[in-house]
Amino acid sequence: MEALIWASYSINVIVLLPICAFLLMGSRRLVEVFGGDTTARQILLCMYLTLLTLSLYLLLTRNANLTVAWTVFSFQIVYKILSLLLIKNKRAPVYWFNLVIALFHSMTLAFNPLPH
Repeated sequence: MEALIWASYSINVIVLLPICAFLLMGSRRLVEVFGGDTTARQILLCMYLTLLTLSLYLLLTRNANLTVAWTVFSFQIVYKILSLLLIKNKRAPVYWFNLVIALFHSMTLAFNPLPH
């Protein structure tokens, strides 16, 4: 189901584009969600920018390589599940967005198994 791969990359772009833009602009609205402009938040922004750039590139080049998709989505699933375990404020929007995106990317991988 190649369509799910495109949907997962699209979700990455749709979610990460405004978040990265607001973080780069220093939006005060995101301070409540991501905290102040600390080294940790800057590292998170670097990770988000990497995933955004990669997802946008793969969408634009129509690259549906399963190994690449599995690498990108597995990484996201693991870090999002870890964040669910480590975020103390379960009411934080990031908590719920991470859960939904991890579930969607998991579904994408379930319907696009790697060949043996």
